[in-house]
Parts: sequence; structure tokens; C-alpha cells
Amino acid sequence: MTDDTKFDHLVDFPATFTFRVIADAAPDLAETCQRLVETTLSRAAILVEEKPSKNRRFRSVRISATVVDGEEIRSTYRALGSVEGLKLLL
Repeated sequence: MTDDTKFDHLVDFPATFTFRVIADAAPDLAETCQRLVETTLSRAAILVEEKPSKNRRFRSVRISATVVDGEEIRSTYRALGSVEGLKLLL
């Protein structure tokens, strides 16, 4: 995610924003992602969903949270970039 992304022009804030992490399967992946989002935003996540891949090698975690500006989105993506075994951030 580059810092020149113009979230402020694309999203009406405050907004509910969903972050999606796809990573190697780990028993604590959802909890790790939730902790990173909540720590970065200093507020609780609204919804956390986890789904294993068909072969169970990977897991997808969706976390919805309220964001108040584009910088919160960028900083949350930076924090989620530290997830071990990360394959994709959406």
C-alpha cells in the first residue's frame, strides 16, 4: 500500500472498512490479525471472520472495523504486513 493512495477521496469517513488477510494456516491467525487491527486503531473490531482454504494450507481472515481517515487504513495495512506467513492483503 503506497502512501499516495487517496482514501480520503474514495471513502466517506467515518466508515466501516474490511481488511482481508490470507496467510499460511496457523491456529492463532485470526487472533493475531484482530490484535494488530485493534492496537493500530485503538478501538475494537466490529466483526472477525476466518475461513480455511479448500486444502486447509491457508486461512483467510476478514476484519471489519471503523476507520476515521485514510491514514488509519494505511497504518493498519502496514501493521497487518507483519503477519507471519502472509500471502495477500486485501
